[in-house]
Amino acid sequence: MRVRNRSKWSTAILAVLLVMLAVPGCGKKETVKVGIEQNFRPFTYMENGEKKGFEVELWQAVAKKADIPYELVPMEHGELIKSVKSGGVDLAIAGMTVSNARKNNFDYSSPYFQTGLVVLTSTDNGVIKGKDDLTQKVVATKNGSTAFNYAGEIQGAKIRSYSNIADVYTELKNNTVDAAIFDERNAHDFLKDKAQGQVKMVGEAFNKERYAVVAKKRNKYIGKVNKGLEAVSKDGTYEAMYTKWFGSKPDKMPDKIKKDMEYEMQHETVKVAK
Repeated sequence: MRVRNRSKWSTAILAVLLVMLAVPGCGKKETVKVGIEQNFRPFTYMENGEKKGFEVELWQAVAKKADIPYELVPMEHGELIKSVKSGGVDLAIAGMTVSNARKNNFDYSSPYFQTGLVVLTSTDNGVIKGKDDLTQKVVATKNGSTAFNYAGEIQGAKIRSYSNIADVYTELKNNTVDAAIFDERNAHDFLKDKAQGQVKMVGEAFNKERYAVVAKKRNKYIGKVNKGLEAVSKDGTYEAMYTKWFGSKPDKMPDKIKKDMEYEMQHETVKVAK
């Protein structure tokens, strides 16, 4: 009897395996759709149909370490969060700032990049010397960004928002706005390659921001992403990519960025409790 039972179990298991092999795609890993922005140099952007940028290369390395099959999906900035929320993409990596406002609806990976906001104005503008000089000025920025949220809090400022940061920079060059607020690294890229001496950066960077991969709540990918980030940070990959795209070694590695962010968040919670 035992021999017969074993034989029956073996036959049943073999049948199940054969069915799994016969069903198209069965047993294959699911392809993860990852949203990137089409025009956010030097992080993610499209050039001659090719996906480029620091975050593109970082994701490729992380996905390889974490064994995540993926497809990069370029889109406009305004569509990224909407697409994550609707399930159009599973993840997004495109200068997504970790914010308390979004934490109720989204999960974040460990942060991998620290930056800030800066003020740009025309080269011949001698009045605006930093963020404190923007009251009653016309300020341009990208719609839906943290820069847009910050600009909206400037008393008396007249805010003009655009879906594409390239339009913001065009307005600056044409002197149709007084200033612009946006990400420091993207601003440096613009000044270096496309400002043509018509725009300058003024004041110091402000509003410390950390970028991370974003996903819907209770997703199944962030844990793997975090392990991949940790691996590329330890084996020198992150430092090499950072140096390639930004011209110097990082001031802070991802583990330090994470510790600093957690420390600040804990102290903010204590202040609120008091």
